[in-house]
Amino acid sequence: YTGHMGFYHGSEQGPGGEEPGSWKEVFQIIFIVFRILAVPLALLLGAIIGLFALFWLFTIHALLGLGVILAIILALVARGVWEAKHPPELR
Repeated sequence: YTGHMGFYHGSEQGPGGEEPGSWKEVFQIIFIVFRILAVPLALLLGAIIGLFALFWLFTIHALLGLGVILAIILALVARGVWEAKHPPELR
């Protein structure tokens, strides 16, 4: 039994005479896809965990949740001020 490939091509080789894919190629493709998606998935997961932590802080005490929000706002303002004082060099 030569399978379906033998019916179309006369042997177990692919249409260009190449060998069929191996498990190494499958793992290479999976690795490439995971490498591409790693950063977006990490950011998404981090944002979800951060929101859960923020809600948890609000359940403990409202001032804890508000303190974290205030710290985030202050960090963003400090970053903006630092960027304004250190503009990028244009060459």
